[in-house]
Amino acid sequence: MFETKRLIIRRFTSNDAKDVYDCCNDFEVVKTTLGMPWPYTEDMAKGWIAKQPQREDLGVSYEFAICFKDNPNKIIGCVSLMDINANAKRAEMGYWVGRKYWKQGIATEAAKAMLKFGFENLGLHSIIARYFDINPASGRVMEKCGMTYVGNIREHEFRFDKYYNVGYYEMLETDEREQ
Repeated sequence: MFETKRLIIRRFTSNDAKDVYDCCNDFEVVKTTLGMPWPYTEDMAKGWIAKQPQREDLGVSYEFAICFKDNPNKIIGCVSLMDINANAKRAEMGYWVGRKYWKQGIATEAAKAMLKFGFENLGLHSIIARYFDINPASGRVMEKCGMTYVGNIREHEFRFDKYYNVGYYEMLETDEREQ
């Protein structure tokens, strides 16, 4: 668990499944993610949470719940490092926030904390993040975190019967970061 000015970022528990479902059973949230299934069910939330300890033990991903400090048992989003390559010391960062919590700086605050975790706790050299061009707010989060825009790949992802352009940002351990 770690904290930011407003947030607690902690491991998920089985008690969090209903909150995850409540946030993710919203097509507006799901359509801007690179892989969340739709429709999203509470059983999916339970299964995803149940598999997290194994993925963390294998060192392939770290997925953390985002909560406000004044309500640490209420999930408002998720921030993660995934597709971790231990040999190359790189990972991909991802995040989602429930729609009623959008436009409050939550994703930026959580992403900054996750970048710090990845570099300081996991010893990563490089962290990338990707976003669909239909979600420029996610690209702004990456930019506000101090990540460097490295390019756009046209029609790189196929989701919900459509191709999407994908923007890429990256941060290296040697890049200056806001503390």
